Amino acid sequence: MIEPGRVVEFIEENRFLTALVTRVKGNKLLVLSENDREMNISLSRVLVTDHKGLGTGQARNDLIRGLKEIGRRRADLCQRLDLVELWQLLEGEGEEFAYPYLAELAFSAPITGDQVAAVIRAVFADGVYFKLRPEKALRHEAAKVQEIVEARARDEERENRMADAAAWLARVWRHDLAGEPDDRGHVVQVLRDMVYWGSEAPEYKWGQKLVERAGLGADPNRPFQLLVRMGEMTRHENLDLVRFDVPMAFPGDVVKEAEALIRRRAWEDSSRRDLTQLEVITADSSGARDFDDAVSLEPRDDGWVLGVHIADVSSVIQPGTLLDQEALLRATSVYMPDSRIPMLPEILSEEGLSLRQDEIRPAFSLLVHLTPDAQVLDFEFLPSLVRVRRQMSYQEVDAGVATDRLLSPMYSLSQTLQARRVAAGAMILPLPKLNVYLTPEGEIGLGQTHWENPGRSMIGEFMILANHLAARFLVERNAACLYRRQDEPSQRIVPGDSDCQNLFLCLQQRKFLGRVAWGLEALPHHGMGLSFYTNLTSPLRRYIDLMIQRQVRALLNGGPPLYSPEKIGEHLILLETALRRANRIQNNRRRYWLYQYLENTGQREFEAMVLEKLPHRWRVFILDLMMDADLAVRSGQDLSPGQTITLRLKKVDAREDILKFELA
Repeated sequence: MIEPGRVVEFIEENRFLTALVTRVKGNKLLVLSENDREMNISLSRVLVTDHKGLGTGQARNDLIRGLKEIGRRRADLCQRLDLVELWQLLEGEGEEFAYPYLAELAFSAPITGDQVAAVIRAVFADGVYFKLRPEKALRHEAAKVQEIVEARARDEERENRMADAAAWLARVWRHDLAGEPDDRGHVVQVLRDMVYWGSEAPEYKWGQKLVERAGLGADPNRPFQLLVRMGEMTRHENLDLVRFDVPMAFPGDVVKEAEALIRRRAWEDSSRRDLTQLEVITADSSGARDFDDAVSLEPRDDGWVLGVHIADVSSVIQPGTLLDQEALLRATSVYMPDSRIPMLPEILSEEGLSLRQDEIRPAFSLLVHLTPDAQVLDFEFLPSLVRVRRQMSYQEVDAGVATDRLLSPMYSLSQTLQARRVAAGAMILPLPKLNVYLTPEGEIGLGQTHWENPGRSMIGEFMILANHLAARFLVERNAACLYRRQDEPSQRIVPGDSDCQNLFLCLQQRKFLGRVAWGLEALPHHGMGLSFYTNLTSPLRRYIDLMIQRQVRALLNGGPPLYSPEKIGEHLILLETALRRANRIQNNRRRYWLYQYLENTGQREFEAMVLEKLPHRWRVFILDLMMDADLAVRSGQDLSPGQTITLRLKKVDAREDILKFELA
């Protein structure tokens, strides 16, 4: 029975405290500790009770001095105690031993509460030879002792490694990279995992403790900042490439296979029709290197022969080869402001198969016989040889359509083709697209793609026609195909050939457009105004286009379709996953560099158009950036759809993917 005035000991924050009981209330004790603190503790926490007490009538300072003296005395006895000798002495004597008994064996003098308390303290502090229990100590067997010793050695080694690593990180933070720890590789990998996976990283807690031990706090950005200072990551590291497991460099055996194809000139055969006499041109964005489509136009008495010439990838890369498997895995080339990841090795996509100026290249050509009003009279696909005469940018085409003897009729024909699609129900919304790019000097620039400009519009119409006719070719022969389909708009609020002069209505029309999807059924693409549609024209950049080129080619060669519906369905499952990944990576990277631009620029105010009110926010369209954004609803704000407002940039953080605006 514990009464007021008794001296007790208990564990607080992993150390023994000596205290005086001043009041007992049920299972609770009010004690005065040697630290001069009054504490409420439960009776179950008491490990030592001394039958001798201290007079509660003494002055508080005297009581504290007395408690400290008892604590010092017991700590000194604990230091003198040889637990190893005691453990050896008890070999074969049993498993559990009362603390007074252990005190009798350990001390020759008459046993007091101090000696018993010293034994309990020693058992608690050691934990190797005995295990602390409330009434008795459990003696460990030799095997258990060895296990504990080895575990503690490992813990000590880990602690030393962490101390070394933490000291190094502290130096790194001060831009001093000297004195790398032995396990630098492990430390860097832990930090990398924290950057990529956050709290899901395998050793996140260890890494978090390491950064905190280095005195760098708990800022989640600290691992990334450390890796940048080490030179392990760049300031603009693209983390998505690892997070989405994006294949970057091509495996060596894939590159060797591509090089062998180039050396063999695998596409050469006598069945190709020589079209090198045609005036063939390409039109692409400035800086393009993978030219996979070109066009030509010849007059006829009854109209025109339009040539759409596609890089003949299907004649070179056979299904099931290493190149084919790698292309299927990648699904598409990925284009970002600061880099690109090609679907095929550059030796093929930018050199051997690319339709480069003044070089004879294998092509898969479509020759379309059209009336003056762009009605298709007949068409044929054929393997060919072509030579590009002019490699033009879209801007060069824009400048030449009014006077160039080839570009002028081409553009006129493309406009007639577009008009026919619009008459069939096509919905053309030429909303500009914001381009984010990096200059060779590393500066971030912004521009806009205007789809209605002659160059893009003309080439786009010719590619749409080629894709449609490829789908038609396969439909007429009852061959499996991947069709691109789109449902009808649920509501039409602008004409199909809108020039988007009424920007608000064009932006609203987006909400009513039908869903676009891939499928095996030949359903209409209402957005295009076509009865069926596929993709054929970019086989250097898109695996689906390569598949369709192969399917058409197999039928041209007089054989059965290369792909069954089941095989196309299997490929589609893989391709849609990879395409979603590529799209997300491209969008994320474009947004990152846009936010970087906004961080760096002095522009703080932007014009925007109000689109609609949503729960707790307004949806707006930022005109300069051609992007949607949300604006928090504030009391007293009276906005209306279609209204032009001025927004102030409130916060932007490219690394954290944060962009917030407020009403100016």
